[in-house]
Amino acid sequence: MGILGSGVAGVVSLASKFGYEVTGCDLGKQGHSASHLKNVDLVVATPAVFYQSVKHPEFLEARKRGILLTWQEFVGKYLQKGKKVIAIAGTHGKSTTTAMTAKILEDAGFDPLVVLGAKVPSWGSNARYGKGKYFVIEADEFYDNFLNYRPMTILLNNVEFDHPDYFKDESAVFDSYKKFIGNLTGEKTLIVNKKSIGIKKLLDGLNLKEINLVEVDSKVNLNLKVAGLHNISNAQMVWTFGKLLGIKESLIKKSLESFEGIGRRMELISSKSGIKIYDDYAHHPTAIAATLEGLRDMYKDNRIWAVVEAHGYQRTKVLLDKYEGVFDKADMVVVGPIFKARDPETFGMTEKLIAQASKHKKALAFS
Repeated sequence: MGILGSGVAGVVSLASKFGYEVTGCDLGKQGHSASHLKNVDLVVATPAVFYQSVKHPEFLEARKRGILLTWQEFVGKYLQKGKKVIAIAGTHGKSTTTAMTAKILEDAGFDPLVVLGAKVPSWGSNARYGKGKYFVIEADEFYDNFLNYRPMTILLNNVEFDHPDYFKDESAVFDSYKKFIGNLTGEKTLIVNKKSIGIKKLLDGLNLKEINLVEVDSKVNLNLKVAGLHNISNAQMVWTFGKLLGIKESLIKKSLESFEGIGRRMELISSKSGIKIYDDYAHHPTAIAATLEGLRDMYKDNRIWAVVEAHGYQRTKVLLDKYEGVFDKADMVVVGPIFKARDPETFGMTEKLIAQASKHKKALAFS
């Protein structure tokens, strides 16, 4: 279900390579019908439909027959079987760190399988099929999706409260991460960035006796093509993983320094008449600030306009105070309509977000 969705589409491409016969539909194309399930053994869908009031006949019939899975369940149960799973987790930077991890494994000749939440330009997809022993996965905490995986190694760069439409508070987020770390198998390696306040809190409540805890090497100097201190942190995490795996330092360095980024992560989409337009998926205040800091580092003397589409009214409401100072690196803030997501109420959040932005810089609004 939802075969045109970015997450499902990547998994579909891998499933086909694994020998599965794949059919699919999408609301915007064929629509949904129980007749689509004739001779079907499994129905794979995005997790969102499980937590919404969905009345699609396919969904109801598949659930009735006990053949309904999220795509993360399908990946964990079927595609990762027999593989050494490398899971990249954390509130921010997962997609970029996953792509960096995949790149060093590719360049070292390991031919990994990979699934992440953004398109990698050289693949033309958010998934990569490989015949190697490693499966690299972006492990998302939303809906507890990452609990479907049994990794041998977890790369964890930061933990912060997010997804208030699913997690009731920070404690619930930490509980989810603790369960995920409890899923470690085999070598049970956990690579962490101890500079993260959230990770410090998380580690304080963990039994680490059976876990190989490794602190990220934050002293290595890398000359990256992608901007921002957050990307240096991402790369240092991957550097640490590569060294643990025994990859030559010279190869890791060359691989990371030639990394050119992924879709919708400070992606340059237009350059005309001296004006450059970047597209970035960041919508958590911490991520927005990191993106603007990276751009300011690149363009010290240029005017920067930040055009913001916040994600979810409830999310914006809960995180509103964290927007304090977020736009300081921009010369102008343009606040657009908040993406509705799953919210039944607006809470007057667009106006409040504009007011927050206006505390520091000029702010405009459009609808």
